[in-house]
Amino acid sequence: MGRTGTIFVAICMGVIALSSATVLIFQFGRPFGEAVSLSLALMCTMILFHLLIGRARDRGAVSEAVDRLEERMADLDEDVGNLEGRLTGMEHTMPRRTRAEIDPLFAEVEVLGTLVKQMAEAMSDLETKVEDQQQLTPPPRMPSLPSYPRSQPSYPDYPPAQHIPYPEPERMEPAQQARDAFPPPYEAQGRQQPQPERPPVRRDMSELDRRYGVHAPRQDDAAARYPDPYAGEENAYRPDRYPEADPSPVPPATMEPQKPQPNTAMRELITSALNANRVELHLQPIVTLPQRQVKYYEAFTRLRDGSGNSVEAASFLPEAVRSGQIARIDNLLLFRSIQVIRRLTSRNRNAVLFCNISSHSLVDETFFPGFLEFVKSNKEFADVLVFEFSQPDVAEMGPMELESLSSLYEVGFRFSIDQISDMKMDFHSLAGRGFKYGKLHADYLIGRREAKHGHIHPSDFGDLLHRYGMELITDHVETESQVLELLDYDVKLAQGNLFSPPRPVKAEVLQGTPAPGPRRSAAG
Repeated sequence: MGRTGTIFVAICMGVIALSSATVLIFQFGRPFGEAVSLSLALMCTMILFHLLIGRARDRGAVSEAVDRLEERMADLDEDVGNLEGRLTGMEHTMPRRTRAEIDPLFAEVEVLGTLVKQMAEAMSDLETKVEDQQQLTPPPRMPSLPSYPRSQPSYPDYPPAQHIPYPEPERMEPAQQARDAFPPPYEAQGRQQPQPERPPVRRDMSELDRRYGVHAPRQDDAAARYPDPYAGEENAYRPDRYPEADPSPVPPATMEPQKPQPNTAMRELITSALNANRVELHLQPIVTLPQRQVKYYEAFTRLRDGSGNSVEAASFLPEAVRSGQIARIDNLLLFRSIQVIRRLTSRNRNAVLFCNISSHSLVDETFFPGFLEFVKSNKEFADVLVFEFSQPDVAEMGPMELESLSSLYEVGFRFSIDQISDMKMDFHSLAGRGFKYGKLHADYLIGRREAKHGHIHPSDFGDLLHRYGMELITDHVETESQVLELLDYDVKLAQGNLFSPPRPVKAEVLQGTPAPGPRRSAAG
């Protein structure tokens, strides 16, 4: 707008100068040169006045802007002064107020620290006393059969009881001296010492104890650790002395436990279910706590008999292992798990499926090579498919099973261990072999069941696994009270019928699954 006005003013000045020259020439008869000179002088004068007026107007505008700026600066100076005053006041008052509020908290924290320290010292003293008491307390005497007085006339053929000589004190064994130092209650009360009982049959039960989680000490172990000084040859039980006491012969001590007999009916049911494709896949979610949002899934295999009744894995898996058909079941489970995980990953990319397979399948010469080739061709599922083994199976794995695990681990698959009852297992070594998850029964964690945990408290088991890069999943959660106690232990993942029981996968998801034909297992 300013440039347009300037052009308009210049045009007007030129018109005025031209008009004045025309008037001088035609009105006053002045020469042309003089008229032009006067018109140019007039035009220069008008330009000069215009510049002076514009400069004065600009100076006035600048002066007004400077005045307004000075006023704003004065206001800012005043605001800054007020702000400095408030900051100075806060610097002087805030430390006192903060200290006045924090000092009581510091005092309470110091009191709590002192109480915790005293409690730890008391617990340490109590543990020391308990350990000392356990060392001093003698082992309990094994219960023996009561002896009844025998009348001489009613048994004329039996020889009279002979007096059993006792060893001298200086010749006593260390175990006998420890037993004499702590006499049993019936000796202290003056009762008659009962006759020694028949020695129990010694069998090697440590393997069964370890497999089934039995924690009670065996009597034969206690007898071997604390021998009875009075059970000599003269006082030992002999069938020829008292034949009426136990006419049955004593089995040899080296007798092996009887092997389980094959279940023909269950074997036929498994075979017919596999051949008729009556095998179902059930899924159970693994949720987060406390939100209870589904994060993972676990796949279970169920069989259907001829009547349509469902048979759980706990019923048919032992017979499937004995009959060598476990590889066919694992093969079918793998194919169906791949189909399910494809459907899950199409909806949720973070979905993970736990697939239970048997350790016997890892050494099956017919199944495992094809299984390994199949998983190598489906490496894209390595991050979303987890193979799960039970702790008894993992504990019994040999070099061949571990080599098969290493092959799967090199492909990229990870593993999970469930049915944990022995927390003293080397989980650090398992983590190095690819185990990423560990499942513990909820009752073991909250103390409702006794587990082999050694010096590891069950509540610290999750931190132990996390230290090795593993994640704890608490399963068999059935009640809300268990959930409340698990939240106290800061459990993040849980599984159980409380959240959802295992449900069968829809038929349309499993369409196109090839029914497995008869396979010859290496075990069969």
